[in-house]
Amino acid sequence: MSAITQPSKYWIQSPASDLVFFSFGWIVVFLPLLIFEDHIGVIILIVLLVNYIHRHYTFALVYVQKEEFEKRKKIYILLPLIAALVTIIFIYVDAFKILLTLSVLWTMYHSVYQKYGITRVYSRKAGYGEAWIEKGVIFSWFVYLIFGLADKEKATLLKYQAGRVILDYIGGYMNYLATLSYFFLAVAVSFTLLFTYQEFKNRHRVSTAKVLYVISTLILYFIFFHSLIVGYIVFAFSHALEYIVFVNVFVNSKYKKKQDSDSLFGKISKKQWLYSGLFSIGIVVVCLLGMELNENAFTIYIVGSLFLHFIYDGLIWKVRRPEVGKPLDIKYAST
Repeated sequence: MSAITQPSKYWIQSPASDLVFFSFGWIVVFLPLLIFEDHIGVIILIVLLVNYIHRHYTFALVYVQKEEFEKRKKIYILLPLIAALVTIIFIYVDAFKILLTLSVLWTMYHSVYQKYGITRVYSRKAGYGEAWIEKGVIFSWFVYLIFGLADKEKATLLKYQAGRVILDYIGGYMNYLATLSYFFLAVAVSFTLLFTYQEFKNRHRVSTAKVLYVISTLILYFIFFHSLIVGYIVFAFSHALEYIVFVNVFVNSKYKKKQDSDSLFGKISKKQWLYSGLFSIGIVVVCLLGMELNENAFTIYIVGSLFLHFIYDGLIWKVRRPEVGKPLDIKYAST
């Protein structure tokens, strides 16, 4: 069964959309980074803006979507206050660099977990696939990546504040990490073989969408071996792009199915891409103004709001919940 003839239910939106935005959208950043090395600063700025937009999609889902806000009202009111307080404390004790480092590490985990989450969406839509195998193949290769690159990229890490903080704690153990990488390579290869067997066993209904998505994720990992910085930029862009598209597809499907024209999101879903575009442009303007008016204060906001984005995403996106899965055409057993 080819990607073209495979039923549309296997894809999050459609074969063309999924391949362009979910599986291989990162190519539009990767190729310019290779070709225009002298203009890497411009590319980084574009990626930062896309990342800034994607996190505010989460805030829109929480604070504009009435049913979501009402579901966890106390949490959504208190957490921003707590995040602001924690950020102020870290600044007051001159430990903001530690908070910045934690945000970088959590960003990496969060991005990998999103890759796993989308893999599970494809599995549930196809009606097969073991969660532990898919989590294993997505995470094990990333762990190998960290251990395999630790000693090799020490000089690169020293150039950045977050990298220097990490090296302060583990710098003396770098050679051990390189040795351990061989163990994690064996684990990653094992999970890859299990995943391959799983797909072969289900070849009569194999999800082309899922297989291509997992392959694209593994290719992304290996870009880090070409360059740690290029890999990080491309991976960040991939994460943000697929999140923006996923949210748009989800909201559009959810509110069309509900036929809820009275709510704000119901009205937005009628001209989804117009309003999404205007929202994104507005966020970019706010970002550029923030950097221009007070770059230090804006950086503090970026780091503080990043943790809110991580926590909120963890609360919202649970594919095992019918309210999340049904708009994506995932079937659930009746109870």
